Amino acid sequence: MEPITTPDGFVPSDWYVVFHTRSSRRWLSWLAMGRFKHVSAFAYVPGFKAWLIYDVQWSGTQLALLPHPAGLSALMGYTAGCEIIKMTRRRGGARGLGFFCTTSIAHLLGLRCVALVRPDALYRCILRHGGEIIGDKHEAKEHSAGGDSEAVIPI
Repeated sequence: MEPITTPDGFVPSDWYVVFHTRSSRRWLSWLAMGRFKHVSAFAYVPGFKAWLIYDVQWSGTQLALLPHPAGLSALMGYTAGCEIIKMTRRRGGARGLGFFCTTSIAHLLGLRCVALVRPDALYRCILRHGGEIIGDKHEAKEHSAGGDSEAVIPI
């Protein structure tokens, strides 16, 4: 299958990977065994002037499209207390066993890493493949996204 490409910015290439330190279920916290308990991602989609959240959970996959700039407050709440890494999506190459939060994000980014159910392992894999830590979870910064000068995200 050919990759989807558009000249007007509907397919995000840069993703912000969110490493959550808490889980919705105690047994999932135990299963994750590490600092991070869950992982999700979001990206700015210039063609829609909106933020897209991609979050695979046991209860199902959640997709949310938040208009910019109104959706920034929801995005700030969603990422509160989390570590965030910015990564440019790679073409192909992803392989994964199962459909967990970690394997879905590795697949989204086109990474070949074994992260099965360990967000900490995925965190290290993303950093090894050029991911950039965005700020500190305790500070607020603005970063431009998707090359659109109107799009900023306070982290």
